[in-house]
Amino acid sequence: MLSCRACLSRCLRALDASLPADAQPLRSVTAPIHHVSQRRFKSHTAVEVEEEDPAQFANRTAQEAAAEKADKHTQWLKEKARGGLTRPTDLPPAAYRARKSELKYLTDPKELAEFVRKSLEKDRDTEMLQLVRLASRSMQCIVSWNHLIKHTLSMGRVALATKLYNEMKKRAQFPDAYTYSILLRGISDHAQESGNLARALSVYHSMFAENSRVQPSIVHTNSILRVCARAMDMDALWGVAAKIPEKGPASANAITYVTILNAIRQSLLVNVPYGESEIDRAKRIERGVVEARRVWDEIISKWRNAELIIGEELVTAMGRLLLVGARPRDWDDVLSLVEQTMDIPRLVPRLGTEERAKAGFPPLRSPNVPAEFRFDDDHLSPDKTPHRGAEFLPIAPRELGRSLTGRLLYAKPSNDALSMILEACQKVVAEKAADEYWDLLTDPATYNIVPDLNNLNMRLRLLRQNRASAKVVKLLQDYFVGSKDMRPRPGTLRIAMSTCARDKNNHNSLRNANDILDIMLHTTEDADAKTVIRYCDLVLASPHLTGPRLLDALLQLQPVLRSLRLQVGVGAADDRAGAVYLTGEARQDAIRALRAIQGVHDKLINSNMVSDAEKKSVMAAKATLSSFLYRLQFKDNGNMAKWDKLRGAFHKSDSQKRDRKEGYGREKALLDE
Repeated sequence: MLSCRACLSRCLRALDASLPADAQPLRSVTAPIHHVSQRRFKSHTAVEVEEEDPAQFANRTAQEAAAEKADKHTQWLKEKARGGLTRPTDLPPAAYRARKSELKYLTDPKELAEFVRKSLEKDRDTEMLQLVRLASRSMQCIVSWNHLIKHTLSMGRVALATKLYNEMKKRAQFPDAYTYSILLRGISDHAQESGNLARALSVYHSMFAENSRVQPSIVHTNSILRVCARAMDMDALWGVAAKIPEKGPASANAITYVTILNAIRQSLLVNVPYGESEIDRAKRIERGVVEARRVWDEIISKWRNAELIIGEELVTAMGRLLLVGARPRDWDDVLSLVEQTMDIPRLVPRLGTEERAKAGFPPLRSPNVPAEFRFDDDHLSPDKTPHRGAEFLPIAPRELGRSLTGRLLYAKPSNDALSMILEACQKVVAEKAADEYWDLLTDPATYNIVPDLNNLNMRLRLLRQNRASAKVVKLLQDYFVGSKDMRPRPGTLRIAMSTCARDKNNHNSLRNANDILDIMLHTTEDADAKTVIRYCDLVLASPHLTGPRLLDALLQLQPVLRSLRLQVGVGAADDRAGAVYLTGEARQDAIRALRAIQGVHDKLINSNMVSDAEKKSVMAAKATLSSFLYRLQFKDNGNMAKWDKLRGAFHKSDSQKRDRKEGYGREKALLDE
């Protein structure tokens, strides 16, 4: 009640009249807090308090107030300047309190990084950026910044990721090796966008600065090479490659050479100059292949000295580049490359050797190769050194030197190498060698390679080149019929059917085509329109066509016809399995397939291969097909909206009938119970 000292003093005076009026008031337990204007100064020598001159006191008070105000303003400016580095200026008070409360339980940088990572998976990127900014004031949270940069790059925001990287350094959070690796690898995924290559090169070159705490490793070099390759800037790529040391931990490894070889191959195939002639194109490809051969010399030198491990990826990168070459020698060197790096002997003599001439191989036919590149030059340079293809010769044991006591570590072939070998055999027209390579690599006793779909497609192309339609049917039956792991794609069936069309002079080509059509019906859900078109063209162009064979072809086309009608007609309901309703280009292909089937009907009707009695059923089937094609033409001439409405009503009535049937079945089951 009497909290004021003055009030308490007056009450005591009223109770005790003997108390002097000038008595000393009660002293507070705590020291009094005086305002600047209420300060009293005591002398060190005098016992009594000395009062100062009021004028001097007022002047000094004004000066102190001005000085204090200036100090507060200076302190406010410092806090404002520091505020840009410690927390965002637009952080609301509620968000600031929430982040501060979270930091109370995240005192360990490892726990903070794990919390940030899990929160970013929930798309809390804004909150986590605020949290990491506040945490940067009291701890080193580089891993958390790395998570932020990685998450930002995964969304394709390269400019924002680079901004975070620069902000991280301003907040005294020094990037580590993982920061540069994450940033460069993330930029490589979006290297085609404008300005990203310049950002990546700026980050990479900053690692060579004198004040850089992280020196570039081969991981960073491979990442920046990947950026240059995807941006298709070969000048920048060669500029980075020139800085790679020959020795030490930062020297090139297998990934480095794979990136360079793939970049050379990509530069030869993509962004071809407009209006380039065949001669200019061949010369440009020739320059790229020569560069790759020089790179391979360096690779083999390191491999021979046990400084590099050659794997299948590196072998296939070089082999694919040689297959793009403009000379037949480049294609033939692929088989020498396989012999050199995988210890698989050549099964066909080298191009231009006496053994090849004695074996009776015909000269290569290269209609798409310019005349000046059809015949091999003996040497790469005017001084006649080195011999073209010598870089792919097998390494003799005496060349290994005394430092190596064991054998060379050869690469192990797999599906990618098998496809490359088959493509090389196709280009050099080595049918027998291709069969031997296939048997050798797929034999369980040797390499035990299980062919995948790409291997089978490449094998089918080889058989098509050799008009081996019977082998095509056997290959499809061995790998697709009854198999649950592998299904043929439409392109696989088209290659197989085009093999029969190429082998049309064979008496059994039409029967083989019927087998392929039957395999298509049993291994795919819907009939492929382009395969059907190729089949109809074969039937109409076959020189051995007879009446019974033509009737058999029409009988074989009946299930195909039903499948195509479903695909271009109503299709299956959205909630039921069945034919997929075709639109766009696929729909036009299906209509062309139906017209091709109609042409097979016309071929039989207009010929004298069968009797008139047998033609009646064919004429009725053709009339039904012609009516269906007319309705399709009606739909395609601006009446699609009305047809889609009728299609929806059809599916709705069908669904209602199915529901009524299922409901009747349930009621009957309840009555039976």
